[in-house]
Amino acid sequence: MDDFNNNFILKRRPIKCPIAASSAVLADQWSVIVLRDIAFFGKRTFRDILSTNNENIQSSTLAKRLKRMVDIGLLSFESDASHAQRKIYCLTQAGIDLVPIMVAMAAWTSKHDIFNSDTIQFLEPLQNKNNAAMEAFLKKLRHDHLG
Repeated sequence: MDDFNNNFILKRRPIKCPIAASSAVLADQWSVIVLRDIAFFGKRTFRDILSTNNENIQSSTLAKRLKRMVDIGLLSFESDASHAQRKIYCLTQAGIDLVPIMVAMAAWTSKHDIFNSDTIQFLEPLQNKNNAAMEAFLKKLRHDHLG
């Protein structure tokens, strides 16, 4: 992330600690939810994310988060040839690298019964360390999003 983006996102002095830097990305609930919808549910357009999001994100918030994630390098986008104004969002390698972290977050939440959240069945095979299922899923994401 270049200095411009670092200052734009954090609006304070530069962060030197890698834990603090990652928390600046992951502590935003909406960004993680949008990444979830793109990575796990294949929602790649603004309309798809907005219309199927269970957490009822507002359109203005979604627009800001998508821009922010493009700015910091978690997402890129391409124009949709069939619709001039539609963008198709793609995970970058940095975004794909967050997928195992999000799976670990879900496992931690289930293990500690945080907020009585549901167990998500399709995540269970991905939660084992050094797992072939996770490697296959990441390979599919790289193919679908990076080309």
